[in-house]
Amino acid sequence: MNGVLIVGLVTGGVIAVVAVAAVVAVLVRKRRAARDEAEGELSRLGTAAGSALVRTDERARLAQDELAFAVAELGERDTADVRPLLGRARERLGEAFHLHQLLHDEVPDTPAQRREWFGRIVELCRSADGFLDDLDKGLGARRDTVRTTPDVVRRVQGEIERVRARIPDARADLDRLRAVYAERALLPVADNPDQAARLLEFASRSTAAAGRRLDAQQAREAGAAARAAEESVHRAEGLLTAVDDFEAEALRAESALGAMIAESRTELAQARALPAAQRSGRVDGAVAALEDALAALPAPGEPADPVASLSRVREANTALDDAVDDQVRRSERTRRMSAQLVPALDDAERQVASARGVIDDYRAPVGPDARTRLAEAERELAQARTADDPERAVSAARRAASLAAEAATLAHRDIARGGQGQRWDGGWNDGRHGAPAGRGDYGRPGRGGSGSDVFGAVLGGMVLGGILDDLGDIGDLFD
Repeated sequence: MNGVLIVGLVTGGVIAVVAVAAVVAVLVRKRRAARDEAEGELSRLGTAAGSALVRTDERARLAQDELAFAVAELGERDTADVRPLLGRARERLGEAFHLHQLLHDEVPDTPAQRREWFGRIVELCRSADGFLDDLDKGLGARRDTVRTTPDVVRRVQGEIERVRARIPDARADLDRLRAVYAERALLPVADNPDQAARLLEFASRSTAAAGRRLDAQQAREAGAAARAAEESVHRAEGLLTAVDDFEAEALRAESALGAMIAESRTELAQARALPAAQRSGRVDGAVAALEDALAALPAPGEPADPVASLSRVREANTALDDAVDDQVRRSERTRRMSAQLVPALDDAERQVASARGVIDDYRAPVGPDARTRLAEAERELAQARTADDPERAVSAARRAASLAAEAATLAHRDIARGGQGQRWDGGWNDGRHGAPAGRGDYGRPGRGGSGSDVFGAVLGGMVLGGILDDLGDIGDLFD
């Protein structure tokens, strides 16, 4: 028996030892895997940083050679603004190499430091690459200018001669147009041949300057002069083209003017057919302005300015259209308001009469608010009856109806409160049209109070029911 117990204990101990060993082995494997993963990440970061350093340093060395060639080709002056870019790239590379040295010296670095420095090296190399990109673009643009400027100069010189040959034809066209169109009509293009000649002269001087700059290895100045010459030729050609296009635009304006004259005469006839009351004021003024614009048109055969004439007639025609449309809308609005005036007046008179009846029948309980609303409603109603403008009359009638309805509501409220004995004149209700206490048995405290109580109860019920307006003089029930 004891042997069995000993065997069990030994077996249990062995199993516990094995389990602990297994757990320890798992933990060790996990820690080793985490360490291997961290070391792998650092190794990848180190490789990326080293590759960036090598690549950017090679780019900087090649850029140094390219810059030297560019200085020899373009000169110190034309490369002065791009040379500092290489220096800035070298500064970034120097800092990156310093960090790389710190990572490989005898001083041990923590994994966090190594990770941070590797990232900083990549960032510095990227910044240096940006400066080298700008350097490449700047040098490339200057080389393109040097290579293309001679071709631009030769092309512009040919364009100058071609455009200059068009100037005599433009002058002849202007002389012919002066016999047909007024001088003011030709003002936009009258000086175009002279301006074109001056621009072409400037272009000739600019091309000559561009050639001299090229000989002096001043590429930027040569390119600027060539571009200025090219732009001047383009502007000169545009001025001469405007002379060619003037007659076509004038003919289109003459065609549109003919259609506008016919339309204007039709609209004048329609405007004159309006009643005198509708024409007075703005419409008559617009009619006179359009008639003046038509009368100012030149007679057939006289030099004309079709563009200006079209603009003037169109503006007067549009003003007449607006005036007639506004008058028509106003007339329609007046007609509509006139149709609404009678119902609005009927409603206002009915509301005012109803409110006045309530206040007259129950005088003392009705306070100043209701009476004020009624007085204002009567004033608005009087204005509605005498207003010349239907729109203002309708608005006044509607305000009168609204004020009267409000007066009736306030009067009903005061009457309901008056059923409890309170009056606005300082007395006490006796149940008979608000007669003062002391005149009859109903006004005596403690005697005949049932009449007043009945009046208040009945009146309160009627107010709550909203039927006071249809019951007439309820005070007669208690006479």
